[in-house]
Amino acid sequence: MRRAYIAIVVLVVLVLALYFGDFALAKSETHSTIQVGSSKDANATFNEGFCVYPDSPFGNLVADELRAGGHKVLILSAPVECDGQFLAVWIEGLNINYSPVLSKGRVRAVAFYSSAGDPTHYINYRNAADKKTALTSFEKTGRAQFQAYIIAEVSDESEGFIAFRGYQDYLMRKAAEVVAKQAELFHAGGGE
Repeated sequence: MRRAYIAIVVLVVLVLALYFGDFALAKSETHSTIQVGSSKDANATFNEGFCVYPDSPFGNLVADELRAGGHKVLILSAPVECDGQFLAVWIEGLNINYSPVLSKGRVRAVAFYSSAGDPTHYINYRNAADKKTALTSFEKTGRAQFQAYIIAEVSDESEGFIAFRGYQDYLMRKAAEVVAKQAELFHAGGGE
């Protein structure tokens, strides 16, 4: 009876660790694709640093990636005009097929970028009834700027001992890396 009780306790602890734990001892094959649409005014202004509006906790991961790249980052509590490059980011879709030894996942992240700190494109998108049209429509705002949207998709297959939360965090970090790298490329390449 005592052995059965110990076995049940060990099993419960193992199940809880696999679900709530944040660890991964796995081999992963990760692929990412990125879709970008942009509009550039003549003599576009590129402010220094980034103002990140984290529409979800994912935005904080993107901000961390930008900081790791040596950029000054300000976290915004609302999508407002700022002195840096405006970047609004969020996760649009997350799909995970999980088992402790084999997991597959896909995450879709979306971001809006303005080199001059203008949140207009994001605000128009957020308030639009037709999201698809609002995503690809860039309005002239009277400011010389480079505006863009980013759609990043990261897919992964992992084999090994991995916790559900650890796997979810891994997918989010990979998507944050892709979005941050693209935002840095906008600034470094002058929007090209």
